[in-house]
Amino acid sequence: MTIETDRAAQRERVERFAREHPGSVMYDGATLLDVYSGKPLHLDWMRVARLEERSDAETGRPYLALARDDGSEVAMAEQGVVFPPCTTGTGPLDGLPRAVCFRDLAQAEGRLTHFLLDHPDERPSATHVSLFLFCLAVVDGARAAGFDVGREERRLEAVLNELEARKRG
Repeated sequence: MTIETDRAAQRERVERFAREHPGSVMYDGATLLDVYSGKPLHLDWMRVARLEERSDAETGRPYLALARDDGSEVAMAEQGVVFPPCTTGTGPLDGLPRAVCFRDLAQAEGRLTHFLLDHPDERPSATHVSLFLFCLAVVDGARAAGFDVGREERRLEAVLNELEARKRG
């Protein structure tokens, strides 16, 4: 674990990570781009308190954690830009990981979409509600990290409307 507090060294390390992981994240000097989602995240260097090189506990793969002066954190990893989910709107969720990304959202949304499109006569189960709440926690976490999530919010609203309509039967 290496902690970097020098601004020039921090920027160089972010640039190097982006070069080493071009399929995950890009950096143009001011903006991180989550390659999978195509979503930009402005990186305000005045708010970066420290940059820490870490390894994933499960995979051992390296990632960069960018700690902000307000205590929040985002990371650059093989998955793209990673951030903590936010459970303010959902309450505690069993099995919720400490960090998520847009790929996680796409997988969960894909499962919900499959249910809604391919099983039109079935009522939603607790699993579907849990998937929806997971999606909400990811979108809320992305918003808190600084991403524009208007498109994702509209998709989730449509999913919620369909789940509620089916629940009423």
